[in-house]
Amino acid sequence: MFLTLLIKGFIIGISFTIPGCSGGTFAVYVGLYDELLHALGNIFKEFKKSMKFLIPVGIGLVSGILLFSALMALALRVNSFVTIMLFIGLTLGGVPNLYQNVKGHKITASGVLSFVIAFAIVIVMLGFQIAGGNNGIEVFEINVGNVVLLFFLGFIGAITMIIPGVSGSGLMMILGFYTAIFSNVLGRIFDFSAFWYNIYVLIPFVIGAAVGVISVSKILETVLRKFPVQSYLGIIGFIIASAGILGFWIRDPQSATAFTDQTPIYLDLWNYLSTHIGMVILGIVFLAIGLIASTLLIRFNARRKHA
Repeated sequence: MFLTLLIKGFIIGISFTIPGCSGGTFAVYVGLYDELLHALGNIFKEFKKSMKFLIPVGIGLVSGILLFSALMALALRVNSFVTIMLFIGLTLGGVPNLYQNVKGHKITASGVLSFVIAFAIVIVMLGFQIAGGNNGIEVFEINVGNVVLLFFLGFIGAITMIIPGVSGSGLMMILGFYTAIFSNVLGRIFDFSAFWYNIYVLIPFVIGAAVGVISVSKILETVLRKFPVQSYLGIIGFIIASAGILGFWIRDPQSATAFTDQTPIYLDLWNYLSTHIGMVILGIVFLAIGLIASTLLIRFNARRKHA
């Protein structure tokens, strides 16, 4: 049980390192989402039981983030097309399974509205990112104001991370803090020459994230229980939109060395696709791999539940 939770937490952690990818989505796919919300929302009421669940998941999650932040930063820099196509496949692969929670129920106007609103929220986030046109800051100055800012970023980042289909890392990129937090701190966590700076950034960020997760989990658990159709249609809306906008993070590695400085391919999409035929084919292959892997992961988890 401990090892299973550890591995599932690790998978969720990996998803946090990809701009536009949702940790909440993968928590649903590995079958931890409902239990995670309950454990976090009742952590003080059922402390021992909650911690027995949260400790292995948390260790796996943190390990996934720390071990893959540098790797994903490298993968995105070298070939973001193939990397992101894989995660688009992983993100979309579980949608049919999620729809099973809605199938057979009457879909009302409120359900459709939930889907539309959720879809629109993600598109608006993308719009802010494109309109911003900048990559934000790379480092934080050490002062009280930034400690408060990091707490706030951790708080709102954690809330988006537990909503399936909404990307915490994507939000950090929109706000201009992805490089400063994910690439230059989490991606260099083992660079001990920057140990005290990393601690300065991580402590208020992690505290804010913990407060955000605990304060919102109970609300989300209640909403899922009382309004299942509307909730799942909203989740599906978030996921489909987020999978679509993942493509906007794909950049041309030949345009610059650093990922954040590279030119997004959507600015000249046809030219990129027509001159990188081999890469497009490889990307489609990895998209299929992602779809299959996600489907198999959900089926495997379903068998374990019914065993």
